[in-house]
Amino acid sequence: MPYIKVSKSFLTPQRKRSYFVKLAYMMTTPEAPPIQLCWNGDPVHIMRRVAEIGYDGVELQVRDPNAFDGRALGKHAAEAGLVISAVSTGGIGAADNIFLVAKEPEIRRRAIDRFKSVLQLAHEYGVDASIGRFRGSTKAAPSRDIAWAWFREALDELLPVAESLGVRIVLEPQARYIGDMLNTIDETVQFIRTFSSSSLRFEGDLHHQDFEERSLIASLVEGHRSGLMSYVQLADSNRSAPGLGNFNWVDILATLHAVGYDGWLAMEFKQTAESSDRDAQQAYSTVKGVLTNLGI
Repeated sequence: MPYIKVSKSFLTPQRKRSYFVKLAYMMTTPEAPPIQLCWNGDPVHIMRRVAEIGYDGVELQVRDPNAFDGRALGKHAAEAGLVISAVSTGGIGAADNIFLVAKEPEIRRRAIDRFKSVLQLAHEYGVDASIGRFRGSTKAAPSRDIAWAWFREALDELLPVAESLGVRIVLEPQARYIGDMLNTIDETVQFIRTFSSSSLRFEGDLHHQDFEERSLIASLVEGHRSGLMSYVQLADSNRSAPGLGNFNWVDILATLHAVGYDGWLAMEFKQTAESSDRDAQQAYSTVKGVLTNLGI
């Protein structure tokens, strides 16, 4: 199939892109702790290798945007021929133990203020900012109702900031072993629809969907049909790189194409410092190979 012409911002002088979606690899920012689901280490080296393998962008797992030079990091990405695909917040709770739902008011305030800095960073890159386990758990509150009220209060303060910056807040439904707030796509869609803001969206994650949904494929269809799914993260059935588990990648990618999804596909799976380069190649080869064989 001939290469599809895309924006020059997604090209290096030597490479062209040929799929209906763009592929990203997840990495940590310089100040963030190592995260098992990311490529950790020297960002310049990681971005160079990610680009050489063939990816279009990198998703950033951040801890504190005020603790590193975001502009310089964006420049490194551009020099490698990549773009930033999204800014995520998995490193905040892991490193600093602050969550939007927390018993102490001062912790909740710190979490809101930290996410405002994440939104500012997302604005600089022109991307969305996501909330996963950073939202916290109802176990931190006296009751589930109070926990949900705290989370809503946080979003009520954060959404106007996102709107003023022209970015979106993306909620990630996650499996129950991580938290007890927003486990399924349907639950997340219903929650989003209780807000009047158009700056609130959600992202799919195959690992969490496989854990929580009755049908992985049906949840992708329903997620896209909602009009609120803006991003999808990929892992295989054992949360390893695509191709190392039992997922039917033809079904998954053909379904996303059939429903008209044309956003980012970002790799998020378990890896080690020794395996990240190999895993990044494995994931790209599998997904790109299926797309090519499907004629997409």
